[in-house]
Amino acid sequence: MAEQLTDDEQVEALKKWWKENGTAIIVGLVIGVAAIVGFWKWNQHVETQALGASQQYDNFSLSIIENKPDEIEKTFSVLKTEFVDTSYAALAALLYASYEYDQKNEEKSLELLRWAQQHPGHDAILHVAQVRLAKLLLSQDKVDEAYSLIGKVKETAFDAQYAEIKGDIYKKRGEHAEARSSYQLALASNELTGKQREFVQMKLDDLGEDNAQAVQDASQ
Repeated sequence: MAEQLTDDEQVEALKKWWKENGTAIIVGLVIGVAAIVGFWKWNQHVETQALGASQQYDNFSLSIIENKPDEIEKTFSVLKTEFVDTSYAALAALLYASYEYDQKNEEKSLELLRWAQQHPGHDAILHVAQVRLAKLLLSQDKVDEAYSLIGKVKETAFDAQYAEIKGDIYKKRGEHAEARSSYQLALASNELTGKQREFVQMKLDDLGEDNAQAVQDASQ
């Protein structure tokens, strides 16, 4: 009888516990299942978006190769409206900017580079866009705007490219000591290819010898 009573007490205790906690458990299970389903649907959405963006980017690239301006604008418009959060849209903007630059449409190229910088989809694309935008601004003598864009940027993978542009900016400003330091910083990096290194070295050589170093050498 005592054992049966103990069993009854356990059943009652279980009923009481379930009454107090059962709702929370059910809610937790529902939330957990919903989270799993939501995560799966989100992954499916991301994959679908990536596939659609990839296909649209292929169409865009083909229109660039075939030099079809109307088709270029049409396909890019789809990328920047329907796939704005993907890297494909930013990559298309970079490619489009190069195309417009080759067509002597520098303002359109600037517009596209700015768009890519504002909607990069990936940090690496952001830096590529900023480097190209700064170079184009500098070519138009928009020195202050170029510096404001990249003057305080620090990114190890792009240190050499940023240092080279900063050198160009300082040179335009007549700040040769700063330009020299920037070019030397670029040359100290392992990022530069052989041709790039030669080009930066040529820029450094064009600055002439550092006056302080020249005085020191002459006194020896």
